[in-house]
Amino acid sequence: MKGLAPLVLLALVACKSSSSSTSISTTSAASPGVASTAEIRWKDAGPPDFAVLERTLPLPFGELPDQAHPAVVQDEQAKRFAVPLPSGETRYLYLVASGLYLGARTKGAADFGTATDLDHALGTLFENAGARRSKLVADVAKALGDAGVARLLLAGGTVDGRDWDDAYAKLPEANQAQVKSGLAETLEKGKPSAGLRHAVALLPLREPARVPALAARIRELANGLHEPRASAVLLRALTSLDKAQAGAVACEVLERTPLDPKLARGTPEEVDAPGRELLAEAALLAVATAGSDCKHVAALLGDEMCQPSFRCVESGPLDGRETSKQDEPLCTKEQIAIAAAKDVERKPADVLNLTAAARPQLYAFAALLATNKVPELFLTAHARRRYELTQPASPSCEAGGEPGTPCHCDEPVIRDQACRHPGSKVVSVGVCKFEIDEKQKKLLNVVVTTPP
Repeated sequence: MKGLAPLVLLALVACKSSSSSTSISTTSAASPGVASTAEIRWKDAGPPDFAVLERTLPLPFGELPDQAHPAVVQDEQAKRFAVPLPSGETRYLYLVASGLYLGARTKGAADFGTATDLDHALGTLFENAGARRSKLVADVAKALGDAGVARLLLAGGTVDGRDWDDAYAKLPEANQAQVKSGLAETLEKGKPSAGLRHAVALLPLREPARVPALAARIRELANGLHEPRASAVLLRALTSLDKAQAGAVACEVLERTPLDPKLARGTPEEVDAPGRELLAEAALLAVATAGSDCKHVAALLGDEMCQPSFRCVESGPLDGRETSKQDEPLCTKEQIAIAAAKDVERKPADVLNLTAAARPQLYAFAALLATNKVPELFLTAHARRRYELTQPASPSCEAGGEPGTPCHCDEPVIRDQACRHPGSKVVSVGVCKFEIDEKQKKLLNVVVTTPP
């Protein structure tokens, strides 16, 4: 276990990019390898196959010109192969037990003296394996044993999905401990974040002694909005341990404007827009739980100020699926506090697997409510929604009739529209029109109108 840290670091570095290699040899003399029986086979369409010992693996599309057959070389053990590319680079491939896997693409001619060995290429292999990751895990187990699989999972820590989780679940307890030990350093400030999502799911976070480290790591990750899902888990853990400090850290997270599209650079996977929403929600939850003042909260209350989650019944905030007349009162501090406490305890795996934030606007409202900074327009809109409604029982406005004829309109529709038009005295919706009397605090004079 004590010797794991350097090994983990090398493995994590190896998985960072498929366009670079890690030298682990101290040999100064070049080792260009020997001629190999492996060959390049072209098909009618698509990229060519690399073939050796009845095993084939498609090469990346476009690396070789059409019908090219470069001379392949291999190391003395026939476990590593090198394909020279027209660019002057080299593509390495690895034979692991019964499988052939794509390694790194490096600058210069083949040199097996400096090329990464199997142990330290595991991260790149895992990243490039795609749908074949399960087979790679099985082949690594045959070639290197359970300790090798543990190293593979540490090296492939940037990759999410069931392949990683399933492989970890099948490891013996001792090798699971090996993985946890390697992942633990990802919780520390200044350490690589590869594997952090797995770390927050597997390691105990809610220990009082972790408070300083959690706060420091969240702040560091927030600077570049890195690993937003893992940060959302860490922020919930900090909120459960130290509300005041979590509120302060959360306000700094919101200062980074995680939802700003101008900061969303990179591939969709790298940006992880849903993950940023989850991080913003966790930050709003922390500020609301702390009851602290944060000037960055108001912007996240949103434009949809009449959504159901702001309203409460005895069981708590609505989720929008209830049958409602739209006349429920706004949630109180106490009602939201109960809902927030449950959300703070949400399991890490649940947070990591969410596809969207659940109710960030509710926690923005709660934070503003705690500091008496809820916008007046918001309060006015919801007050109008609950005004006394006066209208005839029949006929239905849907039945038609001359415009201006008194009629009965759907009550939830009237109340919802009264909320959505806080500055209007007369509101039309569909075939209904009604008036809002501020002095009497009534919704009245419901009549037929011509639809838009």
